[in-house]
Amino acid sequence: MENRYEQLADRVVAHSLGLRPGHKVVLKVRGQADGLAECLISRIYEAGAVPFLQQTGTEELKWLLSGASEEQIRLWAKHDLELIGEMDAYIGIHAEENIYEMEDVDSEKYSLYVKHYLQPLTMAMASKEKWILLRYPTRGMAQQAALGSDKLQKLYFQSCTMDYSRLKERAEPLVRLLERTEAVRIVSPGTDLSFSVKNIPVFLCDGRYNLPDGELFTAPAAGSVEGRIRFNVPTSYMGRQFHSVSLEFREGRLVDAACSDTEGLSEILNTDPGASRLGEFGIGFNPHLTVPINNLLFDEKMAGSIHLAFGQAYEMADNGNTSVIHLDLVLCQLEAYGGGELYFDGVLVRKDGMFVLPELAPLNP
Repeated sequence: MENRYEQLADRVVAHSLGLRPGHKVVLKVRGQADGLAECLISRIYEAGAVPFLQQTGTEELKWLLSGASEEQIRLWAKHDLELIGEMDAYIGIHAEENIYEMEDVDSEKYSLYVKHYLQPLTMAMASKEKWILLRYPTRGMAQQAALGSDKLQKLYFQSCTMDYSRLKERAEPLVRLLERTEAVRIVSPGTDLSFSVKNIPVFLCDGRYNLPDGELFTAPAAGSVEGRIRFNVPTSYMGRQFHSVSLEFREGRLVDAACSDTEGLSEILNTDPGASRLGEFGIGFNPHLTVPINNLLFDEKMAGSIHLAFGQAYEMADNGNTSVIHLDLVLCQLEAYGGGELYFDGVLVRKDGMFVLPELAPLNP
């Protein structure tokens, strides 16, 4: 395990962040990331950079929020935002044992925490040139994925430490194809959705901002989304989980939404005017991820998947949508999950999760 963490730490410091002597790096850990945190600190020092550590235990966070006021949370955020502002790079690790851990926190207190702490810090992180987010392979994560711990760890390290330079080479034909594309259509059971991506930039994710990685994303042009889509992979957002999300769009506007927690989803989508509009369309192709594991950072990179996100568009593929939220929803189109087709300008690009064009075949798992 120590060797695996060392390999992962080297990937983060050298490939993802490209740290140089003098760079200041904040390592922000939620939960316990024993082994990985130590290796990252050691590797940061070896690169001549300067690490800073912020660690928050889950139980301690719950106790803190139990009596927190809005003023207290704002002051906490102000302090941490000032620290991030002085850093050259940001590493975020979430070691999650229980995705429902915050379920018993007072909903009003947690909403204050999300609005005045999590969301501002997420925006500050994303504004940095060098940042990366990771999960930590806990037993809780294995249980959430319905996998044994050893199998989860194997999947974790294979997908996080793969050769991303080689994946980038294989993905270049897809990048060029999507850059030339004007219209995208997604067809699956309960799904027939179309939208324009004309004049929207395309960005290849090759291990710089997330580990695991392996996706290509752009964004639907404003006002262009038409049809229905049903997502078959659960998604979590700020302590809430949503299953079987079904959406309908007309002229780019969301006209209907339903899921296992429609009320909770509606609350998120009403956060601000941009929260109910799409800010991202992504295609996953990490060859080591072929089944959903109920963890969004992994599932949106899954081979054979697509994802759409409500809310804030990324600067690298900006369609003009702004929001304090960014909520990803994943559809797996592999045959075992119902299959489906992906079309670019009316041409079939992928069927049942497998690319059908010869130049894209090296991306198939």
